[in-house]
Amino acid sequence: MQEKRNKRLLILLVVLVATTAATAWLTREERTFEVDKNLFKGYDLKTIDEVTLTSKTGTVQLKYNGSRWKVNDRYDADRNMIEVLLATLLQAEPKRPVAAALKDSVSALVKDRGVKIALQAGGKPVETFYSGGIQAKNQTYFSKENGEPYLVTIPGYRVYVAGIFELPEGGWRNKFVFGFNWRNFQRLETEFPSKPSDNFAVALQDRFFTVQGLSQADTTKLNNYLDAVSLLTVDEFVPATSALNSLAQTPAAMTVRVKDIGKKEYVLSLYAPRTARGPFRGLIDGQQWALIAEDKVIPIFLPRHFFGK
Repeated sequence: MQEKRNKRLLILLVVLVATTAATAWLTREERTFEVDKNLFKGYDLKTIDEVTLTSKTGTVQLKYNGSRWKVNDRYDADRNMIEVLLATLLQAEPKRPVAAALKDSVSALVKDRGVKIALQAGGKPVETFYSGGIQAKNQTYFSKENGEPYLVTIPGYRVYVAGIFELPEGGWRNKFVFGFNWRNFQRLETEFPSKPSDNFAVALQDRFFTVQGLSQADTTKLNNYLDAVSLLTVDEFVPATSALNSLAQTPAAMTVRVKDIGKKEYVLSLYAPRTARGPFRGLIDGQQWALIAEDKVIPIFLPRHFFGK
């Protein structure tokens, strides 16, 4: 019995020694992974006024023009997404270099399938690096031109850091359908092609909104409606397809036209969802398709008689 007990103690001792040695080795290894947390931050974030994201799917240029950020010099940028981008640039840190055995494959992943990020301040380049990774594993890698890749994280969060850089053009755009200054509002017209008797128009009269043709309109309902229209956002911008182009040749379920005092017109044509509870398909200004959730459309899908007292 004593001999068996001694053998068990000896085995336990060996395990403890091995564990202690392994811990010491791992601790030493971790110390070798210490890297410069600012390796990819050779700039003052407050001065950045242009970010160019280039990948095989295309190029997205985000540029601050002195008053607002623009997307590819065409669209207003979504301020929330710009804030996420800047926060990511500020907080993302290299955790450790990629293991030697994986360096070549990860470098190829980042360079071939990732995104090249170029930052400028005052028209001058200040930083360039690549980002890529494996979304399913929440693994992101950064690397500089001809440099080794590093595993990158945001301390305290388990997120796919590279995701923000991989957004297409539509992901950066301001999501408001009627993106103009509503203080310049002049007139709104809503049309129901399948039932013209539900059509109505809203205009300013003696500094108050009125539904033309209604002797008395419920101002609370009307104001709620106008708020819903002004705050309407898309869920996703989508490219035109042959099916959508064919759909545009058919009558819409509803069309809303808003005119400002400069005589500029903003138009949204809504087409019924393809499936129950699915998103409406919206054609903005006859050019851009978008998907809009049903719960956003319901508050504006209202006939003329709804506003009567």
